[in-house]
Amino acid sequence: MNQTTIKDSCMLNKGVGLHSGQNTALYFYPAPEDHGIVFFRSDKNVHIPANYRYSIPSALCTTIEDQGVQVTTIEHLLSVCNGLGIDNLLIELNAEEVPIMDGSGFEFYQVLKKAGLRQLNSSKKVIKIHEPISYQQDDITIFVTPSDNSSFTFSIDFDHVQIGQQEYSFVLTEKNYLDEIVNAKTFGFKKDYDTHKKKGLIKGGNETNAIILNEKGDFENPEVLTWLNEPNLHKILDQVGDFYLADNLRIKGTVFSHKSGHSSHLNFIRYMMDECPDKYSVVADI
Repeated sequence: MNQTTIKDSCMLNKGVGLHSGQNTALYFYPAPEDHGIVFFRSDKNVHIPANYRYSIPSALCTTIEDQGVQVTTIEHLLSVCNGLGIDNLLIELNAEEVPIMDGSGFEFYQVLKKAGLRQLNSSKKVIKIHEPISYQQDDITIFVTPSDNSSFTFSIDFDHVQIGQQEYSFVLTEKNYLDEIVNAKTFGFKKDYDTHKKKGLIKGGNETNAIILNEKGDFENPEVLTWLNEPNLHKILDQVGDFYLADNLRIKGTVFSHKSGHSSHLNFIRYMMDECPDKYSVVADI
């Protein structure tokens, strides 16, 4: 199996940032083998690899930075790249934040799928797990064990009647990603939504691009739901994207996570890549 990029350049010329509210245009270009996924801030003339070495702590999203220039809210787009198996891509944007679109990965999936994939000459590589790797932070747990597949089991626990305790398992293939994950919208609680709005945050957030859960124990906007367990599915969508910061390589292993989020995902990836080199190897994907 060889590395891939897109066949043709394409663009998304609409969309606003969830947190910034800024209008952002995205341009996608084919890239050569071993290029990886790279963002280009055309307004700042800075290229930033979508790699954990460039990730920085940020609230409510995943952010990369180089030379003081940032690209934020990259997780949904990276998730789609991982789901489609895109190894190499140049993404140009003219503002700091990747647009939220409908709150899922579906519109990114549509435009990249339409562009098509092209195989390159070099072999596709994956991270093959040889020994269990575990990470614990308070009540957050992430661990990965050896497997011939790339799979995710995600467990959530929220004090809300529509979520509560849930667990979902998912094997990462393009078909499964399209059928089970890519349409899952982001979610939040109405009390937090209202608080953030009053503070001038989540300027691009609204009832069409996020599932909102109210204090009565209901979905505030059930018309945007695709699945009743969509919040759990969206956590997997986020993790598939965050984990692609591991050198844009898919992890061959079984990942289990409980109550994790963007910061703990990145902490786990740093720990795995930098402190556990004897427990995995980078190999050709056969």
